[in-house]
Amino acid sequence: MYETIFPTGWGLERPSSSEAVYKALGATVEELEERAKNCVYSFLETLYDPEEKALRHYYRPDIHYYDKLDSGNFLMAVNYLTIYDLTGDPFLLERAESCFRWAYTHTTENHPMFTWQGGVRDGFKSNELYVKYTGDAFLTCTALYRRTKKEEYLFYIKQFHNFFKQAKKAGFKYKYDTNTYQWSSHGFVWRSFGFPVVCYIELYEATGEEKYLQEAVAWGDHGLTLQAEDGCFYLLDGEFWNSDLTAPELRGLAFLTELTGDPKYLQAACRYADWLLKHQNEEGAWPIGIDTDGEVCAPNIGPGDMPNIAVSLLRLHRDTKNDAYLQAALRAMRYSLSMQALEGGKYPLYLEDKSVKWGFWSWDPLHDYSLSGDQSVHHIRGFLFTAYYLGSLSL
Repeated sequence: MYETIFPTGWGLERPSSSEAVYKALGATVEELEERAKNCVYSFLETLYDPEEKALRHYYRPDIHYYDKLDSGNFLMAVNYLTIYDLTGDPFLLERAESCFRWAYTHTTENHPMFTWQGGVRDGFKSNELYVKYTGDAFLTCTALYRRTKKEEYLFYIKQFHNFFKQAKKAGFKYKYDTNTYQWSSHGFVWRSFGFPVVCYIELYEATGEEKYLQEAVAWGDHGLTLQAEDGCFYLLDGEFWNSDLTAPELRGLAFLTELTGDPKYLQAACRYADWLLKHQNEEGAWPIGIDTDGEVCAPNIGPGDMPNIAVSLLRLHRDTKNDAYLQAALRAMRYSLSMQALEGGKYPLYLEDKSVKWGFWSWDPLHDYSLSGDQSVHHIRGFLFTAYYLGSLSL
């Protein structure tokens, strides 16, 4: 029970009562489900390009601008999968598949002669292939295989696995440059060890093949070597904590604890969570970047990271019963709710624009007035995981 797309993937059932959910979040289960559905059916659909059959990355209402299509389609497809699992609407599964296919065709190295097949390209430097972005592709591909049983997804998964394996053989490096044929872990490199861990665990659950669990363990053991004395993982060049490199690492360590029974993973996860709690602000959020001296170096907030971290804290709470983790998750989720573009939200702006309402703001404070599909995926599944998890507790 490790897939983090819809709460049933963790064995959670829909609450029969909204009392605990409303008390914690100020919204009922029904209201949270409607918010999530409206985000996809109303907001996300305005980003969909019917000719390309994929999603534009974001929309800016201040200048009426729709951004380009990019590898973000791997992650944005999860919006559709989350609501597909909620509603059973086959239209949403079709949308998820088309977004995946576009991203695979246009942003993944798939030339038959290259040994680095499966690597997903960086949006700024197309010669750079990243473990992090490949992780998004891997997770979505596994989810699509579980729902469709189409053999083509197994082919893609083997390519993504091969790229991870090459990264491991290179000494656990995270970026491959197709111009120099070199792997690196420095120079604005996201050392996102959590992605291989959760990817392999979900693939292990989907296939039952023991070798994938061993791959997850190898990446997890490597990840432990990256933990600083203060408990944090400074995964951007080893110098900076980034809010985007947090949720998969926490989840992966918790999952490894559950699967292996080895307490070292849980100890590392708790040390990391304790560091996070010390740096959570009064609104329930974290800035994007903090350096190894404990100083904020990137003060804006990436709101979508907050519910993603919250979901991981819920899993950690389930493993430890430490109430501090639950309360931190709830603070983050209340912040998440405030960032939806609605009346009463933190930024009730441009709500008359059909491409704004029900979406989520990409930055706080607002940097460019953008609303993106790769942020909304974390918010909507955060709504549902939190509601269903609260329903499973005796509160």
